[in-house]
Amino acid sequence: MKKFSAYIVGGLLSILVLMTVLDLVYTKIYQTSYPRSKFQYLRSLKDTKVDFIFIGSSRVENSIIPSVIYDITGKKAVNLGFQAAKLGDLFTLLQLIKAYNIHSETIFIQVDYIYNIVGGNSNICQYEMIPFIRENAITKEYSDRYAMNPIANYYIPFYRYCNNDLKIGFREIFANIIDIKSKVIINEGYRAFHGSAVKLEGSLPDAILDKNAILDSIQSFSKCNNLKVVFYCAPFCKNNKNQDFTSKLKAKILGFKDFSRVLDDDSMFMNCNHLNDSGARRFTEIFTEEVLIKKAK
Repeated sequence: MKKFSAYIVGGLLSILVLMTVLDLVYTKIYQTSYPRSKFQYLRSLKDTKVDFIFIGSSRVENSIIPSVIYDITGKKAVNLGFQAAKLGDLFTLLQLIKAYNIHSETIFIQVDYIYNIVGGNSNICQYEMIPFIRENAITKEYSDRYAMNPIANYYIPFYRYCNNDLKIGFREIFANIIDIKSKVIINEGYRAFHGSAVKLEGSLPDAILDKNAILDSIQSFSKCNNLKVVFYCAPFCKNNKNQDFTSKLKAKILGFKDFSRVLDDDSMFMNCNHLNDSGARRFTEIFTEEVLIKKAK
């Protein structure tokens, strides 16, 4: 019986040691390899200067082209848009920009109907952050708030990688090891949509929340840390209902820049909420001319 118990205990200890080693190896690979994910890209900007940072949902990821901004202004921009990002995600990204000592002339935050969304987060942002949840208090707090099984993810070695194998497991680790480049990183965070919808229709909320506590926190954090933050709204298709919602946003957010109706050519949209590559290029040009260049004068 004693031999059997010792065998069981020894086996469990061996598994624990193996899981700990694998956890350390996987994490080290994510920390040191060339960035493939948007979050790895964010971390790679530690202790650097970026002229313009854009954060938001896919309506940033698919609409702001940093190379176009550089061609016009000669200044560096990065696109840190995450698919399905909510204000909670954006607040975390803003905190991490500060924590990673990333200096910027201006941080542009895209806000639209997400102002009305209370709670929730981007699954993409969540998955990409998992290898780094032990890195600082900000990533841990984000995991505690949004991830499934946050205690197990944080304290049980290798659990987070096993539980999310399809997203951050062996296949992605192998891609990191052999240095497979990601187009979204090569394009400095921009992800292009191609093609356009046959019929474009959409709808914004017919009412707006009296206030959003997370946006208030973003504004307070920016002020306390001397971060220059400008809020704006990217284009929607012309057949979008309740277009006056952006006017209501403008009344809520000081200095809000409304570009929601700046493009009326349906061929520039993939769907009512998202620009295709041609639309993104045109919008980036307009934004650069109307905001970045005018601001510099």
